[in-house]
Amino acid sequence: MNVTGAFPTGRCLRRRCLFAACVVLVATALLVSASGASRPAPVVLTARGIGPVRLGIPKGRTVAALTALFGRQTGAGINTACGSRYTEAVWVDLAVEFRDGTFTGYRYVRGGYPLTTVGSPRRVATPTARPRLRTIRGITLGSRLGALHVDYPTLRSIGVAEWIAPNGIIFIAKSPSAGAVAEIKRGTCGGF
Repeated sequence: MNVTGAFPTGRCLRRRCLFAACVVLVATALLVSASGASRPAPVVLTARGIGPVRLGIPKGRTVAALTALFGRQTGAGINTACGSRYTEAVWVDLAVEFRDGTFTGYRYVRGGYPLTTVGSPRRVATPTARPRLRTIRGITLGSRLGALHVDYPTLRSIGVAEWIAPNGIIFIAKSPSAGAVAEIKRGTCGGF
């Protein structure tokens, strides 16, 4: 302690500064981990919808909820393969489908679903699938087919490289020899 006893000097001051700096670093690390500022956990794709957003709700509410989860849409338009009753809202690799203004299905596929209407998205190359989505059993784009069949032992084949789970979720590989899940979808119009 110094002569006045009010202010530390020398070695004591350095120790207190070092201790204060450590406290600030630890507090910052705790705040960052508590706030989830690191990479967010994937949202879960289910037979009932996407995370908390359930099939059957109106388009406006669906788009607002998914925008809160994933940010601004990257595209929207009419599903030209199915007709004007079917529209899509897109967030990079996720296309959400509406029939007559009601959320009826989703398609999670790298590069998104290329609509051909004005204002629709074009294929976008991303290093990793966005947004980050997975099924309740952890299957996502790029998951190995071996893992898919272990996690979903009751899959039924519905095509050359397509399988459907009992809950209606469909998993697609680019080919039987591709070895990885290329698309996950539920309740969409058409098989394309």
